[in-house]
Amino acid sequence: MELFCQGMGEELCALVQPCLESAAKSLDLAADFLSFTIVIDDLPDASEPWLRLEKIHKPDRNFIKGTLFCSESFFCSSDHTSGTVFPPVEIWDQAPAPGGAAPFDLARFSSSRTENFLHHELLMARDLVRGEVVPGAIATGQVEAFSALWAICIDGRLSRMGLPGFSQAERRSRFSRLFACAGVLLPDHWQIFQSLWDGGVAQWKDVQASIRLLPRL
Repeated sequence: MELFCQGMGEELCALVQPCLESAAKSLDLAADFLSFTIVIDDLPDASEPWLRLEKIHKPDRNFIKGTLFCSESFFCSSDHTSGTVFPPVEIWDQAPAPGGAAPFDLARFSSSRTENFLHHELLMARDLVRGEVVPGAIATGQVEAFSALWAICIDGRLSRMGLPGFSQAERRSRFSRLFACAGVLLPDHWQIFQSLWDGGVAQWKDVQASIRLLPRL
């Protein structure tokens, strides 16, 4: 399996590449992927990464070529007051023009945050390839809620596997900020969160059903 880092300077690539190799090995990505590439895109720091999967046909079997587009901020120490994975940015806040972006400050690099981020995203990619989740079956109006709940499942699984991932506190913060905007969060709602994290709710259809029990976004 080939692993690549693109769109970043050589020094940053030298820091990210070992983290990518570690995550790919821990999750046995070679069983499903022919290659995986991390690409730095012109995304604002608060933008969520996005994944592209391409089928590659081989004589013995089919493989997947994965590409993850993200901002450099996911490789940095968390220095936001919220301390969450998703720092809030108002809609009127403008990102600097790509051409005028400042060079990446290597002092901001965090190997632990990078490991957490890559393990999370690569496990998400593996779930998609192995059919653990079927995106086309998620109703358009449920995509945001489902994505938040499935992210909890992913990091809960990583925690139980003893692998890097975003912490329970970070996922609780994201869950609270997302669903508290739609209604009051009750103990039953937090029990759903805990079941997602602990693996009590693990199948994508059960996660989808949980959306109906939470405040409607």
